[in-house]
Amino acid sequence: MKKIFGIIIIAAFISCNQTNKAVPEKKMEDMPKDSAKNNLAKLDYASKKDLSCGMPITAGLSDTTTYKGKLYGFCSAECKADFLKDPEAHLAAK
Repeated sequence: MKKIFGIIIIAAFISCNQTNKAVPEKKMEDMPKDSAKNNLAKLDYASKKDLSCGMPITAGLSDTTTYKGKLYGFCSAECKADFLKDPEAHLAAK
């Protein structure tokens, strides 16, 4: 019985210490910095400003939405949520 228990312990130890070397890990320093923000800046927007707070979208974008086939940029998730509550009112005030 002690031999079987010993074999199980050794097998568990060996299997836990194996690493998967087939897929290399990506490190944060290997990824492009601000790639998401750079991609947002390259898009064509229907308005040059955040329709919720009025901030120019060139100052910084963190979120977008599409409304009636047009793309709108927002400085924050809160501004996007405010716009989505009543998009027509924001567009009318544009």
